[in-house]
Amino acid sequence: MSPREILVVCLLLVVAMSSSTFLTAVDAARRLAAPEEHYGSATAHASMQLHERARSLIATWMAQLTAGPSPRGPGH
Repeated sequence: MSPREILVVCLLLVVAMSSSTFLTAVDAARRLAAPEEHYGSATAHASMQLHERARSLIATWMAQLTAGPSPRGPGH
C-alpha cells in the first residue's frame, strides 16, 4: 500500500470510531424519585421504620458479640 492509501484508511477508521462514539453516547444519570413519590407516604414511612428497626437489631447483635466487630473489617 502506498502512504496515501494508508493515510486514507487511517482517516476513515478515525472517522468511523469517532462517529460511533458520538452516536452511541447516552446520558446515564437520572433523577431518583423520593420514596414518597414512588410508593406513597404511608408505605414509605413503614419502610423507613422497618429499616430503623433492622439497624437497631443488628447493632444489638453486634453488641452481644464477645469480641465485637473485627478490627480488620468485614470478612476477616
